[in-house]
Amino acid sequence: MPFAPDLDVLPPVEAHEAAPRRGRGAVPRSPAREPLEAAVCEAVFRAQLRQPLVDQPRVPRYYLALHGHDPDEALLRRLRELTPWVQPLSQCRVTARDGVLDRVTGAGGVIVQVARLTWVHGAAADVVGGYYITHRHAAGLRYRVEPQGPDWAVTTIHLLWRA
Repeated sequence: MPFAPDLDVLPPVEAHEAAPRRGRGAVPRSPAREPLEAAVCEAVFRAQLRQPLVDQPRVPRYYLALHGHDPDEALLRRLRELTPWVQPLSQCRVTARDGVLDRVTGAGGVIVQVARLTWVHGAAADVVGGYYITHRHAAGLRYRVEPQGPDWAVTTIHLLWRA
């Protein structure tokens, strides 16, 4: 079954801010909500880093993009507890032929991104994100994130498109 690209998921090569959602279901962004949004985004990154990638014979280097930019160093440090190969987006480059490459070593890698967060209600958010290895190996996904105890966790994942 073919999947059409979701126009809300922009290629990870482009660095720009995701537009806030307007209309029904939109929750205005406020300083009080920022820690919740950070926890939700971290839950999605953790789910992405735990998810095995098809056709990856070895553990890849991960380059994280949060709304098209580097996540803060504190988040990267926490995520390195899952895998030491976590780097900010700015540490990679993308070529048409080879895909994602480390800027220093030239080793291959994967960009994992959180592109857009939408609050469904006070206790659930939908997050659009995905991964990019090459133009032929990428996907856009929608993650439902809900509180589980003191933390946030991904409860469902829906494939939006795949290359």
